[in-house]
Amino acid sequence: MMMMTMFALVLASNVMAQTWAIGNRVITFVDPTRGNRQIETMIFYPSDVTGTLVPLGSPSDKKFPVIVFGHGEEISWNNYQYLWDRLVMKGFILAIPLTEAGANPDVTEFAKDLAFVASQFTTMRYDPTSFFYKRHNSKSCVMGHGMGGGAATLAVQYNPAITILVTLAATETVPSAIAAASNITIPSLIIGGGEDCVSPIGSNQMPMFNNLASDCKAFINLLDASHCNFAQNAGACTANEVLCTGFPTSYQSTNYATTYFAVSFMRYYMKSNAPALAKFEWKLQQKKNITYIFSCGANAPRFSGDEDDNSEFNDFAVTEMKMYPNPVLSGNFANFTFMSDVESEATIYITNMIGQTVIQKNIFVDEDMNEISLPVENIKPGYYMVTIANEGGKISKPLVIQ
Repeated sequence: MMMMTMFALVLASNVMAQTWAIGNRVITFVDPTRGNRQIETMIFYPSDVTGTLVPLGSPSDKKFPVIVFGHGEEISWNNYQYLWDRLVMKGFILAIPLTEAGANPDVTEFAKDLAFVASQFTTMRYDPTSFFYKRHNSKSCVMGHGMGGGAATLAVQYNPAITILVTLAATETVPSAIAAASNITIPSLIIGGGEDCVSPIGSNQMPMFNNLASDCKAFINLLDASHCNFAQNAGACTANEVLCTGFPTSYQSTNYATTYFAVSFMRYYMKSNAPALAKFEWKLQQKKNITYIFSCGANAPRFSGDEDDNSEFNDFAVTEMKMYPNPVLSGNFANFTFMSDVESEATIYITNMIGQTVIQKNIFVDEDMNEISLPVENIKPGYYMVTIANEGGKISKPLVIQ
């Protein structure tokens, strides 16, 4: 019975982080300054249940930031499901204007659409008749892919209340997004693909990044990403890309990396999540298959509080923890893989059977599959417990060293 207990999975005080279901609705905004231009917009928002026209998530005084996203040229809004799947569950509203969806889009009008939709969330925040009355926290992001990324860069000049800019494989546009970047001072995250032949980094995103006047800005090159990888199953885009690079790699890894970085950047600036900027920098240092530039000067905004109900550091939910090899020979490495429901700062440690710690290491746990290796070169053969823990709880499994 004691041996079975020793080899049983120990799971204590497991605290699940708040994640949201996804509600959706369509709102057509009307801009009277442009001849009553109609801007049909798909909106995905945090909710307690998934569905169309369902209520916003409870409690009723919970407020959310908004991301207004610009689609790529001839890429449908529904090719970006990974964005609302990941961002909405983290407590962001995602609004996607459906305008300029055909060939030869009017980039200026699209930029104004993005800026106008962002401004409308501010208006709705104070409108008692609005679905979003008192539910927007006043922070907004303009974000876009390809042509939409160029339009997002242009949009900043049309709405001075925009909080941050995020672009994915942004394309130089007419008028020039590169030139417009020189007037942008808000925090900005520029992501490009090293295999992008549609809007190559050297002639598109890098000049935009260099021109930014932001006190805090980051550029990330996802080395194995192509232009179309920033969408999902974008047939027309992929067909064009085949002509210049052959068949691009799968989009899943690019989709994951995009939100992996963007969530921390957004949390810091749109939710005042104080630890998130350090987590963003840590991710840059740890992630493989990227190069990056990160510049965040003394004048950049700093936060010490935490408005974020889904903190990156205070919750813990690890599942499917596995170790191999087990037993492991002394002098080799013990390897651990596990899934986590949240991102977290944590500690992994190995203890002997009388509770003495023989190895201890601080780690960051990602919201996905994690892999960790620990050397066991100076540990005597015997039975041990491996524990991963943070403030929210811990999970343990036995390890045998021979």
